[in-house]
Amino acid sequence: TETFDVCLRSTAAWIRAVEFSQEHGGKPAMALTRPPGHHATREVSNGFCIFNFAAAAAVHALQDPRCKVSILDWDVHYGQGVCDIVQHFPNCRYVSIHQTPAFPYMGESKQKTGAHHNIFTIPIVAETTWTCGYNDAFSKALDFIAMDGEWSPDVVIVCAGYDALDSDELASVSLQASDYGLMAGLLRTRLDELAVAACGANTARPALAFGLE
Repeated sequence: TETFDVCLRSTAAWIRAVEFSQEHGGKPAMALTRPPGHHATREVSNGFCIFNFAAAAAVHALQDPRCKVSILDWDVHYGQGVCDIVQHFPNCRYVSIHQTPAFPYMGESKQKTGAHHNIFTIPIVAETTWTCGYNDAFSKALDFIAMDGEWSPDVVIVCAGYDALDSDELASVSLQASDYGLMAGLLRTRLDELAVAACGANTARPALAFGLE
């Protein structure tokens, strides 16, 4: 069907975004795809999501047993589908910053879970702004997915939903468009710092792929 074909192409786009960044020294890439994917589990479509593109891209990268993958989900809704899939992979970490209460009404406690303690849920309340709560949540998310001496990923995948914007009518978080640029910049700076700490300034940073949720 048309939906199945679109979802296959979207999966390929996310995988290709990761591969492109790997091939170009960590240069960021973005998969502009629809529908979203992070609510789909291994067996069930959910929340307008048919295939889970982020998890597919992560599992593809993990075919290299030496690879470590981090997934940062800043969509306003918790990506329970990503959690369902990657929690079983010790070389993968997933962190979600999401509004609660809100669909899918999971991840409502700030905690680290998963078979390998590789899932971190960071719930935030309605009306959260960058300066009032979100910046602190984002700092904790970065420390979980990219921290020198603790966890140094080879690939970082961002579930880049933009529904935490103040203008979004279906959510109640109050980020501004400029805040997303700030988050992307902080993420890239952290990955640059990891590369320097690992082997010096000439070392390629981890691959970085954004995908539209």
